[in-house]
Amino acid sequence: MRARIATFLVLAAACSAQKPPPPVAQTPIGIASTVPVGTLPSITTPGPVLTSADVEETKRIRRTLKKVSAARGLEATRDVPGKVLGRDELIARVKAHVAKEIPPSALVDEGLVYQLLGLLPAPFDYAGEMFRLLEAQLAGYYEPGDGTMYMAADLEEDMAFATLAHELVHALQDQHWDLKAKSKYVPGRADAQLAQSCLAEGDATSSMLDVMLADAGKTALDVPEAMLNSQMLLGMDTTTGANSPHFMRTSLIAPYVEGLRFVHARRKQGGWASVNASWDRVPTTTEQILHPEKWDQNEGALDVAPPTYAALGAGWTTTENDSFGELALRLVLDEWMEQGAAIRGASHWGGDRAVLVRNGDDAALVWHVRYDEAKGDPKGATRWGKEGWAALAAGFATSHAPTTVKEASFVCTARPDRGPLSISVKDREVVIVAGPTKVSSTGPWSSTADCALAKKLAQESLK
Repeated sequence: MRARIATFLVLAAACSAQKPPPPVAQTPIGIASTVPVGTLPSITTPGPVLTSADVEETKRIRRTLKKVSAARGLEATRDVPGKVLGRDELIARVKAHVAKEIPPSALVDEGLVYQLLGLLPAPFDYAGEMFRLLEAQLAGYYEPGDGTMYMAADLEEDMAFATLAHELVHALQDQHWDLKAKSKYVPGRADAQLAQSCLAEGDATSSMLDVMLADAGKTALDVPEAMLNSQMLLGMDTTTGANSPHFMRTSLIAPYVEGLRFVHARRKQGGWASVNASWDRVPTTTEQILHPEKWDQNEGALDVAPPTYAALGAGWTTTENDSFGELALRLVLDEWMEQGAAIRGASHWGGDRAVLVRNGDDAALVWHVRYDEAKGDPKGATRWGKEGWAALAAGFATSHAPTTVKEASFVCTARPDRGPLSISVKDREVVIVAGPTKVSSTGPWSSTADCALAKKLAQESLK
């Protein structure tokens, strides 16, 4: 859910230093030993002082950059210096960048959203778990801020080459489309930033596979998509990440899986020139990533007003106001029902807006999703329709049994620790309410409301 409020952190920090994949023919592709790194926060810093080891690394980078440039079909406009760091120093540098770029409250609020939705335990050290995954996977990264490639000193040759083959694509993206400007964290743009991250990671992963399969006379397009996807997901489930909550694993790998699908759709349509065109007009929603034809049509998001929350009473304020997007919705629903139903439940997403609200230690989330209209329907019925709602309600009721309330257009479960969790529908509008509840970072949470209040909250948006 970068289907998610601080999407930037998840891809820029947690996913960014993942080890990249070895050749497909040799080893399964998975996040623990194979998923490559994304770019880090764009921070302008002085160029690093290079040691003799760095000079040798820069020579290796120059050789690899020629191969990557040829495979990707993009000319390198400048050299990329390399800096070799011990693992502790590399991790510390990443943490310092994240701390400088991301407001601490944004990361706290992102974890709180996931906990309210029941996707993570409560309480849960979200930031700590993110950095634990980062430290376990750290291999290297390209930094747009100073145009330098930073590498862990203890990498074996194959791993170093794979890391460079991925990261130097980010360097080419930076040289041609200015990742430094594009990758800055901007509050309230979670879905748009996730869409751009999907493009960046799909591009880099596809190009990397081309480089690594070149000796076999193959490209990434020769590898069955289902094999690539299943191997990436399998890798996440069988390594260090296997101990993390399922939602964290799927949300971390999703930009690579869905980004790769999007890039391969573009390549099949018009080669790398079509991918370049996607950089000239970067996808603005994850809907465009999941449905490339919507990028072709330049279909943007429907405008959805921030949900109100008068039913909660006085003293409440908004701490986060964002659009999560179709990919986020799909990932959340995937936790509540089988995958096919989750995909159908998120399909025909048109736009959304969510608010996280606080009143002292109390917190609640209201998420309003609007689906697309059916073309040519004078009544404005949703393409998603009654069948979509039936699947969504049934899946929710099954995964949250016993469901406290199940009506024709409202389902709700009253959770004693996190407050009510409900889904309401009216025509093509769906509202998800989580909480309110009293939160704690150290002890148990306790509900402060019931399903009746959740229904009132939803009705404010469904008027």
